[in-house]
Amino acid sequence: MSWTFDVIIPTYENAGELQRCLDALEQQTFGSFRVFICIDGESAAVRQLLAGRRLPFAHHIVSHPGNEHRGRNATRNLALPYLEAPFLAMLDSDVVPAPEWLAEHYRLLCDRECASVGDIRFLDTAENVWARYIQHRGKNKYCHGQQIPPYYLTTGNLALPTRFFQALGGQDERMRGYGGGDTEFALRLEKTVSVPVIFNANALGYSTMNKTLAQALAQMEEFGAVNLPLLLSLHPEERRIFGLKYLLGQRWFDRVLRSIARSELAEWLLRLLPFPVASVERAIVHFAVFSAIARGWERHRSAQAAALQ
Repeated sequence: MSWTFDVIIPTYENAGELQRCLDALEQQTFGSFRVFICIDGESAAVRQLLAGRRLPFAHHIVSHPGNEHRGRNATRNLALPYLEAPFLAMLDSDVVPAPEWLAEHYRLLCDRECASVGDIRFLDTAENVWARYIQHRGKNKYCHGQQIPPYYLTTGNLALPTRFFQALGGQDERMRGYGGGDTEFALRLEKTVSVPVIFNANALGYSTMNKTLAQALAQMEEFGAVNLPLLLSLHPEERRIFGLKYLLGQRWFDRVLRSIARSELAEWLLRLLPFPVASVERAIVHFAVFSAIARGWERHRSAQAAALQ
């Protein structure tokens, strides 16, 4: 039997979320798909869930040799040798796809050759500052059907011709920590295939933010110290993303901004949250994100300098 879509779902120690995701896949109005459930690490509860459940759609369960924990990029790539369908969809295991999710991706991909970036709506924006911030960033600044900058591509809800993923050899497995993996994939896609990236708000999934603002900022600082330098080494000409033009710039404005970002200003501003004016709240969080990345980047530079002494 042949399928129209192969669907890749990476999962790591989140059996409850995966169960809700699989429940929703059973309700898809578009039925020509096969699912690759790609397990990262031991994930004992996930394996127990899958062992005790009969799924009504075609699926394969794959994992790393020795049940290693290797990160989301390498885990998605587990499906790479087995892909056969003309189209590929990627879905994070904490996303619950709406019944028309795959049908809407298929509609756009039949209309034009592109990467279809679906929408993820967080259900806890009322109480989670980070969820509110993310809901208005990146692709969410655009309207349905608009072409978006390639670096706003996210693999948590994405569909594209399978041959594009195969041509790139999947995602870069060296990026194991938090952040940058989707961006690195998007930059290679832009250079290698050069197809439009379209925001497909009708290909909808729902999720609940599983981290606080403080946890998110800690991850952004770690990203600035580890994965951002790696990303820049792979794409040394890139300046459009993550404030690199300010982190690397030598104008007086860049130097002053870096100095302010590394000060305690962000910590002071965060005490004002939640702020009653949405645009002001987003500006505060945006500065705090840049400040966290800048601190991480400074850690990276300091480690480099120490290694040369």
